[in-house]
Amino acid sequence: MLVSGLVAGFILGLASGGHWRRLTQLDLRFLPALVVAAALRAVAPFFGQLALGISMFGLALIALVAVVNRALPGAWLVALGSTLNLLVISVNGGMPVDPEAMTTAGKSLPNDGLHVLLGPATHLGFLADVLLAPIVNNVYSVGDVLLAAGGFWMAFRVLR
Repeated sequence: MLVSGLVAGFILGLASGGHWRRLTQLDLRFLPALVVAAALRAVAPFFGQLALGISMFGLALIALVAVVNRALPGAWLVALGSTLNLLVISVNGGMPVDPEAMTTAGKSLPNDGLHVLLGPATHLGFLADVLLAPIVNNVYSVGDVLLAAGGFWMAFRVLR
């Protein structure tokens, strides 16, 4: 979600009169750590039993980079979103996903070692993948929305 928020922020930032040159003024500390974190999140599902740990480490690294760069617009939203996702995943042994919302979105239930079914034993279910986004036919968590909003705001404000 962070990457999609950043991309949308770049597109709308440029479309509304922003300029690429402003990116050279961006002082993003720990950029290599952020790239590693994003890569870990992308490849985690391919690591079987290690998938959950790799994904959680990636989320923690994203939160850390966001806190280090807290002066940037949107960084606190990125840190909060990552932390909320990490919290709900930690207490449930995976990201709980609402099967009804997935069916409504036309998606099959993920079998990637990162998700678990939302049920009566789920802790912090309101932070799980329960938010149906009909426009993109997918299901997101509160943390995902905050990650995307923070990434969008950061890219948009930097370009503007």
